Amino acid sequence: MRLTDESPMPFGKYKGEKMQDVPALYLLWLYENDKCSGYVKQYIQDNQDVLIKEIGDTSTDSIR
Repeated sequence: MRLTDESPMPFGKYKGEKMQDVPALYLLWLYENDKCSGYVKQYIQDNQDVLIKEIGDTSTDSIR
């Protein structure tokens, strides 16, 4: 099984939320702190560029 943007987050604070709705900072924190494995880890790896861009866009928006 592979997670998609529409798949529910399987655990944690955002359990049940669509993966696309889980904050990028949270997903990257899980990944960087080795707090995820399996499908979530693969989802983050597959979408890492988008997640990093989302964080950049968010920080840019906050200074406007």
